[in-house]
Amino acid sequence: MRWPLITAHTGCLNTPPNSIPSVLAGLKAGADLIEVDVRATKDGIVILLHDEHVFTTAYGSRRVRDLTFEELKSLAVNEEIILLEDVLPLIRESNRIINLDVKEDSAVGPMIETVEKYNMRDYAIISGCEKERAAYVKENHRLYQVVLNASARLFETCGADYDTFVRETCGHAISASCSGININYRFCREQLLDYAGRRCLPVLVWTVDETHVMEKYLDMGVHSITSNEVLTLMQLRENRRAGR
Repeated sequence: MRWPLITAHTGCLNTPPNSIPSVLAGLKAGADLIEVDVRATKDGIVILLHDEHVFTTAYGSRRVRDLTFEELKSLAVNEEIILLEDVLPLIRESNRIINLDVKEDSAVGPMIETVEKYNMRDYAIISGCEKERAAYVKENHRLYQVVLNASARLFETCGADYDTFVRETCGHAISASCSGININYRFCREQLLDYAGRRCLPVLVWTVDETHVMEKYLDMGVHSITSNEVLTLMQLRENRRAGR
């Protein structure tokens, strides 16, 4: 049996999210993949940031994507701004994979340019993409691996009709040429793994931090588990490999 890969969620092991210590903690723990959140400034500087910060200026409210990098630095004087290019060499040196959770369409192009600058296409997968963004990325950057983010809205719309959710989710992944499905673990059931598996679509679940939930998905046969509690998850995986 192939045991799931382990993805270190940004901010793992009580480190600040989207920080150098977070990336280093995941690497030191031995995670197979390291996740970061990606946005870009108006002038195409790619930064690690989850939320869409809104700053109040003399000219009204401004989002990160509406600011140049220099403007952002002047407004975020008490915040450390980490660039994508700050962490890419760490990933390469450790021979791991970076999971680029892209947060907005405008960040896709600059993100790809940054990855290409460091010749790290083979070290990256792209997530954060529901069907429209996934299709856009694959149409414009076909050599990159993209995993489809399963839609929470679709899950809620389907309600008790889980089979429809499974068929439509897999259909979205196939139509967008995605290489897998990235899904909130609460939406992941055996039916999805069976249906997706027969279509050669690996399923990656996020974000699993409770031990009993880790045990469930370790045994279920998912492709990857994203967690903040990387060391606990790795120990559980090792115990299962050893038959303990």
